[in-house]
Amino acid sequence: MKSSHTPPRIAGKVFGDSERASSCLTFDARPVTPEEVRRYRKSYFAEPGARIAHPGLINDLKQIDPLTKHGVSTSGSHHVPDVLANAPATEYQRMQQQRSESTYASLKREPLGRSYSRGHTLPAHMTKPEYAFGISGTFGESAKELLYPSTTLNNKQDDELYKRSHGAVAPGEQKNRQYQWDNAKIDPAKYRFGVKTISLGSDGLGAATCLRPEIDENANKPVVTVKQVEEMRSTYDQLGKPRHVSAAATNLPSDHVFGVKLSKDDETARGCIQGYYTEDEQQPDADLGRPVSYGWHNVTPETRSFGVPSIRSDIPMPSRRSIADCQNYGDDSSSKELLYPEEFASSGIQDSEFAVPRDKTQLRAMFEQIGYKLSDEYFALVWKDTSKSHPNAASLVAFRDALNRFLAAEDMGQSALEEWRQRLESAR
Repeated sequence: MKSSHTPPRIAGKVFGDSERASSCLTFDARPVTPEEVRRYRKSYFAEPGARIAHPGLINDLKQIDPLTKHGVSTSGSHHVPDVLANAPATEYQRMQQQRSESTYASLKREPLGRSYSRGHTLPAHMTKPEYAFGISGTFGESAKELLYPSTTLNNKQDDELYKRSHGAVAPGEQKNRQYQWDNAKIDPAKYRFGVKTISLGSDGLGAATCLRPEIDENANKPVVTVKQVEEMRSTYDQLGKPRHVSAAATNLPSDHVFGVKLSKDDETARGCIQGYYTEDEQQPDADLGRPVSYGWHNVTPETRSFGVPSIRSDIPMPSRRSIADCQNYGDDSSSKELLYPEEFASSGIQDSEFAVPRDKTQLRAMFEQIGYKLSDEYFALVWKDTSKSHPNAASLVAFRDALNRFLAAEDMGQSALEEWRQRLESAR
């Protein structure tokens, strides 16, 4: 019976009907970086033959021929190929140079190959070719012998001197300690010290016998071996086991704790360190803070500041202050007020005066003087909006904000004014 289900699609990228390995391994080329962006990238100057320049000058350099030379080019002077001869001179050139130099006075006085004669007459023995000026020195060791000495063997006297000075012998040589070998009838050149090893054949037991001689049945077994093993068990720790002291019982439980049990008393480590103090003992003493010596009752507190303060807030300000009195009693302006003066400081009004509570009559008179005259009905509504927190008094700032809300509703039209009136009348 055939299945009616369609098999799933092949996973991966499908290239139509002709699916080949070459088409699967051939990938699309990577997108090219735009030219306007490419010149700002660092990889632009990594290309072979690329000229390193500022990104803003790359387009300008493309319009200039790289073979262009700046400045004035000269061609009338001597050139390097003419000055430096690259081939040997011919016979004609040598004759021409010799003829041109024959006019020099130095060449006539000192010809080539002959020294200048100054008119001195030397003795006959000094005119010989083998004669040499100076003092002849004695010949000793040559520089070759000093740098590369001969490697011939030293004599016996030199070897004995080296052994005495350095205390060393040649490789493989036996050191002579001046022993009397003749008395023991020993030839040190042939005698071998130590115990001779018994040949065990070729059964492979030679190494084991050397490491553990007790496995040899014919050999005498030492008596102290068992005691050495017992001492090793007592003196060396074994992995996962306590040290065997040969004195403990073998029938102890696994949770057994060695040592003497402590007596069950009330003293604990915490009590010894912190102690036990009752509530009465923890109370402070009755004379705490009082002087114990007579004459120390009037003690100056540690917070006392000596000297005269700059702001005399410790004394009352005089009722009639003199013009010549420059003392600050706390009513002068501070540094903050001088650096950051208030808005109406030039008029002698402080910002705190706008927040002082005032009654209804005073506020109405002040605002009527600056041109805000309201009817009794509207003034009652504005005062109701102002004095929500304080029914009998309000500040200038609160009354100003309430008046601004009334004026804003009046400017918006009759509907906004009626809405403002209803909101205040419905409020408690």
